[in-house]
Amino acid sequence: MNAVVETLPNCLATLRVEVGPDRVSQTRETLVHEFLKDARIPGFRPGKAPRAVVEKRFQKQISEDLESRILNTGLQDAIREKGLRVLHVQNVEDVRLEDNTFSFSATVVTVPSFDLPDYKGIAVSVPAEVVADADVEEALNSLRERQADFVDITEDRGAAMEDFAVVDYTGTIGGKPVHDVFPKVGKILSENEGFWLRMTDASFFPGFCANLVGAKVGEKREFQVEAPAGFPIEGFGGQKLDYVVTLKELKQRVLPELNDEFAQGFLPGKGLADLKEVVLREMETRKKAEIDGLKRDQIMQHLLSLVECELPEDMARAESNRVLSEVVQENQRRGVTQEMLKENEKELVATASQTARNRLKGSFILSRIAEQEKLEAKSDEILGRIANMAQSAQITLEKAVKEVRRRRMIQEIESDIITAKALDFVVESATVTVTEAKAE
Repeated sequence: MNAVVETLPNCLATLRVEVGPDRVSQTRETLVHEFLKDARIPGFRPGKAPRAVVEKRFQKQISEDLESRILNTGLQDAIREKGLRVLHVQNVEDVRLEDNTFSFSATVVTVPSFDLPDYKGIAVSVPAEVVADADVEEALNSLRERQADFVDITEDRGAAMEDFAVVDYTGTIGGKPVHDVFPKVGKILSENEGFWLRMTDASFFPGFCANLVGAKVGEKREFQVEAPAGFPIEGFGGQKLDYVVTLKELKQRVLPELNDEFAQGFLPGKGLADLKEVVLREMETRKKAEIDGLKRDQIMQHLLSLVECELPEDMARAESNRVLSEVVQENQRRGVTQEMLKENEKELVATASQTARNRLKGSFILSRIAEQEKLEAKSDEILGRIANMAQSAQITLEKAVKEVRRRRMIQEIESDIITAKALDFVVESATVTVTEAKAE
């Protein structure tokens, strides 16, 4: 067999392979014997039909199987001979069988070539894992706020800052509803009924609540506010908005007392000390996960900064589309309109492209580390991943296994496990510096 490789940009390579007559004849002979053994031809016992009869009857199939078998084995042998690290075969062309010599050309996508940087003992800096008593108290107060009651203010006074006002309002610019002039802001800035408003300087628009100070229930007020300069709608910042606001209700928030009775609402049969302990443990767990995430982010940024390489464009494009889809879905869940997404399309696409390329490059770096450290995915680990997928999809494990096999996802799952192990390995070997919190 003769093989010639030509390296191309974007992690591509072309192999031109020629398989000589001896190997072609040997492969054909093997195929014919297989057909002779298994052929079922009327008038002959199984496996007893004359060779000439079998070759004539199965001529087309023998020819097709010969091409397929030589092409597959020839390609694998050429890849091995040339030491190529192939991700997948992009296409095969110019397939010929002439004078009992088989030849073809194949374009393959290869693993990026780069020098693996030193990945042991990477320096990272993280805050201490200690959860302060003040953090626990803040978390307990958050629980109190979630259980708060809102009661009507019965004393004869007007609205004050930190009250909770329930209002109806209309907003206009030059006599027209705000959303008619700036459709992208939506109707919420133009009108609402029964809108709850905590009276603070930053609520709604700066200065909005200050104009309601002293208002009593049933009172209507008219005033003008200015849209903040940094408002994310072009041309909207600095606009003068005229509002007519009617105060419907005035309430104050009443927090429950922090005692054993309050704790039993979360931990039946337990007291406040038990609740504090549970909150502390949960916060310690979250803190540990947060610090672990910081380590991983710093390590990946360090490795990415040390590696420059080409990436397979088809993989980069597919990953970019996947990231862009994730970003769009997340923004839609946050209530970002289709118009705003369209307006920022170029920035979203550019960000998705860079994120995708970093992800892809990072996975290649971690794969090389896994190879260097001889890390593998065990069968029980793969099955565990599939079991988690089955649980998330609320299907049986047997059905999930069949689906994974049908979609040929085993290799992807195996790769995910191995790269995760590689990152764990690098994190465990990192040199960690704990930064001290600055005194306030």
